[in-house]
Amino acid sequence: MSKKGFTAFLIVIPIAITSLISIAYVTFKSQLPNTQAVLSTPTSEVSPTPSITPSPTPSPSPTQTPTPNPTPSLSPKPSPTSSSQSSNATVTSGGNYTVLTFDLASTTIVTDSANDNDCGNDCPVKPLAQYIAENGGRAGMNGTYFCPPDYASCGGKVNSFDFAVWNNRNKKWINATTLFWGGRGMMVFRPGSAQFFPCAGCVGAPADITGGIVNYPSLVSGGQVLVSDGAKGTRSGIGFGGGKLFLVVARSSSYFDLANIFKSLGAQEALNLDGGGSVALYDGGYKVGPGRNLPNAVIIK
Repeated sequence: MSKKGFTAFLIVIPIAITSLISIAYVTFKSQLPNTQAVLSTPTSEVSPTPSITPSPTPSPSPTQTPTPNPTPSLSPKPSPTSSSQSSNATVTSGGNYTVLTFDLASTTIVTDSANDNDCGNDCPVKPLAQYIAENGGRAGMNGTYFCPPDYASCGGKVNSFDFAVWNNRNKKWINATTLFWGGRGMMVFRPGSAQFFPCAGCVGAPADITGGIVNYPSLVSGGQVLVSDGAKGTRSGIGFGGGKLFLVVARSSSYFDLANIFKSLGAQEALNLDGGGSVALYDGGYKVGPGRNLPNAVIIK
């Protein structure tokens, strides 16, 4: 080969190499965007992952919501069939009776009537709760027997009562002329004390008192039961003994049953009060009743 021909061959070789490199570069470059597109695809699929992060955040809040909810349900825990303290009285419900027990030394008992003077017919009446509110009391119960409007035999003497009751607002006895009728007991009250007379007609009419009520029959005196009547019904009564005052309502009970309830509580003295549909017992709310509206009532302050 001549020198001239060899020189031309050498010139062709670099040109060929350069062309091959260019073709390889162009081919590589054309494939590069496809690689970038593949890489960007997983990036967009991963991006929703952070949106899951907030979802655990609300989940603790429902856990805290039930915590305060049970708290109010604990407040009404004392049930009517259990013993509980309310307004310094012990409320006890036994099988067929309910008792309010007060410390006599720290208690003032007053009696009141809806009428300010003697009344023979269409006499005023009030619910027990109203008597208690008007006298600044905290508890109380129904008073004497009376002639309710739903009794046919009470025509012409509706809501009247034939028993003496001390009206503490006016400081006088209502129906004072009946104080000396036989077969009745009388209980009188002064601040921190009580006194019982099984025979109301055998004593005078005290006026230095805050409460006084006459009814029948006398149930217990000196710790001895005075009755043996076997008729059953809803009964109520008031008694005291051992430094305690007792207000009792008994269901399906005779006078004898009621007397023995008082005796079992430690009462030395006890007097029967009204019964049936007129029975009401209140201590921060009705424990029994309200029953009928009443012409008189016993109030605890």
